[in-house]
Amino acid sequence: MTMLDADASLDQTRYELMAENRERRDITLNRLSDHEWRVIDRRLDEHDAPSVLGIIEQTDAGFTVLEINELVAQWTTDTLDDAVSLFVTADDD
Repeated sequence: MTMLDADASLDQTRYELMAENRERRDITLNRLSDHEWRVIDRRLDEHDAPSVLGIIEQTDAGFTVLEINELVAQWTTDTLDDAVSLFVTADDD
């Protein structure tokens, strides 16, 4: 394993740990338009691709959530707060 591979592996491990422990306060929304928001993990540099967690779009049906990670998932919620909550992964202990 080269040093570059080791660094990439450490970064991946760090991103996975952060993803497993994301609280509501770790999430911020960047408004893209009057009905679209980019969901960002504010603990990461905004230029780091893993900082983008997904997109929320307000539609006639509610708020459509597109989560971006290894797989892409989509949901619809009734409120923007419910949509943001889908990105929270930490337990509420």
